[in-house]
Amino acid sequence: MKQDYYLLDTNILGYLAELKVGGNSPECKALEKHWNGLPQPHNTRIFLCPITIGEVEYGLRVGPYNRPEQHEQARQILSSFPALDININIARDCYADLRAKLFDKYAPRDRKGKSCKKRIREWRDPTTDKELQMDENDLWIAAVAMAHNLVLVTHDKMNAIKSITSSDLRFEDWLT
Repeated sequence: MKQDYYLLDTNILGYLAELKVGGNSPECKALEKHWNGLPQPHNTRIFLCPITIGEVEYGLRVGPYNRPEQHEQARQILSSFPALDININIARDCYADLRAKLFDKYAPRDRKGKSCKKRIREWRDPTTDKELQMDENDLWIAAVAMAHNLVLVTHDKMNAIKSITSSDLRFEDWLT
């Protein structure tokens, strides 16, 4: 029997919270349909990354939703999934590898086509550029998914990461 293991990105948790209070947007409906179609709980394991928890907690502190009941609901959702640690192996073997691959693919080039590694501090970091539709946290979340061989469930495009990971990292969008 196939077992499915997933890591939820922050944007999926937002729609999950919306769904829990009766949200009926097209995204919530798609999420509910996918959620209800998951195999039985003993065959599906869903995890969170500390980065995701940090993003949610940050949003609770600075976002427009400053009602205690909404904070409690968000924290209940967070506590319903086990969180994985980020350790030195993930930093060294997955994060650094992903970031280096992004650098090699997207770094500015000199006239000979070589990446401008000697002037790395002088150019804007393309691995966290809006043009790549990702940020630093996306890299960490992807690294955690890759390290644990989890399917990354996200509504973000993450095309830059997808372009360098081939089969090392699998993605699903439960909102489409």
